[in-house]
Amino acid sequence: MRKVAVVIAIAAVALGGFVILARTGALSPSEAELRAHYMLPSSKIVEIDGEPIHVSDEGQGEPIVLVHGSFGSLLMWNDWAAALKDRYRVIRFDLPPAGLSGPNPKNACGFDHSADVLDALTTKLGLETFYLAATSSGGAPATQYAAAHPERIKGIVLSNIAVGPLKADPTRNPWLVRQLRKTLPLLKGRHFEAEVRGMLERNILHREKITDALVTEWTQLNSRRAAFAASQAPRGKEAPFARTPADLEKIAAPALVLWSENDSEIPAHPVADDAMKHLASQDKTMVIVPQCEHMMPLDCGPESAAAARAFFDRLSPAP
Repeated sequence: MRKVAVVIAIAAVALGGFVILARTGALSPSEAELRAHYMLPSSKIVEIDGEPIHVSDEGQGEPIVLVHGSFGSLLMWNDWAAALKDRYRVIRFDLPPAGLSGPNPKNACGFDHSADVLDALTTKLGLETFYLAATSSGGAPATQYAAAHPERIKGIVLSNIAVGPLKADPTRNPWLVRQLRKTLPLLKGRHFEAEVRGMLERNILHREKITDALVTEWTQLNSRRAAFAASQAPRGKEAPFARTPADLEKIAAPALVLWSENDSEIPAHPVADDAMKHLASQDKTMVIVPQCEHMMPLDCGPESAAAARAFFDRLSPAP
């Protein structure tokens, strides 16, 4: 019994030490280390009202701005950037506090803040008009911005976005993922690779895309203190995505509704059909990408980028 007690005591001390180190951030890479590892050759940090925003700006031609979804970063658009930058200026950024953006000095966050950052960033980069593409939860600030600034949007691509409030079903996550997420408040936002891998496996059909490097990237970027601080900020009373249908009804620019055939998070039917119904655009098309799950830019990047490229090329024909 004494040996058992000693083992339990050692385990308790080790667990306590792990919790303390995790809460202080000692187990996670520093901001400098993250920037050194995850910034691209085309990357830069742009400051907007005291908030650092990680931006990638590459290529020349008509500008295209890409807006990622929850838990992602501008890195999830790598395949799209590769497919577009030979003819277009491809601008992507980390929605604060995701990726390497943030923290915000006033703890501002949410879709309103994301739309404000989109406005300020495109203005700072000198974009008078541009194409806009968004995926997943990035569709909320993108449609909000496009509805408020129709004069700046030449065309819009919306992929796997929510159209109206979503009812989250936590049981869709594996049991291990659900249990590990319960530790986030205790560990001040430090994620585990097993949890992140489970999330990726739920949203990516082609499992070979889920490499160890990708799991580490998502774990480290989502464990930043800025991301956890923002998650604790008070939220508005309006349900997320509730205003998206009304925003779609104000968008008259040419539109491509791009959806994953196998999207289990936001199924194409009826949600993509609802997006098409609400869009005010006279020029609107829906394309279903086969063999693709919710995280389209990661799961079927080249295929979805080809569909988007055809849309942009039609609106901006080569000389």
